[in-house]
Amino acid sequence: MQLDPRTLEPISVYKLLISSVVPRPIAWVSSVDATGVHNLAPFSYFMAITDEPPTIAFSCSARAGAGKKDTLRNVEETGEFVVNIADDDRAEAMNLSSGDYPPDVDEFAVTRLTAAPSAVVKAPRVAEAPINMECKLVQVLPVGKKANLVIGQVVQWHVRDDVYDAATGRLDMHRLRPVGRLCGNLYSHIHQIFEMKRPSPDYRG
Repeated sequence: MQLDPRTLEPISVYKLLISSVVPRPIAWVSSVDATGVHNLAPFSYFMAITDEPPTIAFSCSARAGAGKKDTLRNVEETGEFVVNIADDDRAEAMNLSSGDYPPDVDEFAVTRLTAAPSAVVKAPRVAEAPINMECKLVQVLPVGKKANLVIGQVVQWHVRDDVYDAATGRLDMHRLRPVGRLCGNLYSHIHQIFEMKRPSPDYRG
């Protein structure tokens, strides 16, 4: 079967894309508006870009007929945000924060999560999350008809003690247990982990 996106309805292209790129990491973004109202929302178009300097990005699309999402508006106003990582124990709270709430609703209150102060930025972080990445906005890049790629530089990490392996400098994936996004109402647990070493330059098969 061959599918030409130019001949498909937009909703069909959307479903095909999010079913093809799986599992996707989730940027659970916390921000604050100019008046101090907190916002918390998940985005599954999320990636790491480079480590020099540490830079990440997530895509924020406009709501149908509703304009910019609160997250994008807050980030553009303040130039700051925090990306929190959702683990197994926070999956339901993460999903609850995805609702289409009015701008004056604080999703921290809705989810009963703790809005902890950040070290560098004004946006709060999710205290219960195993990883928080405080970010300064680098650029908002419009993409296509409705998306905005939000690029941020990580200026501070918060990592739960049991997740960080000081000997290797890596995070323990077995303890982190992040949640991945699939399609529709489907998510994935990252429980079965396997290792494959990169082949040496002289590998011939």
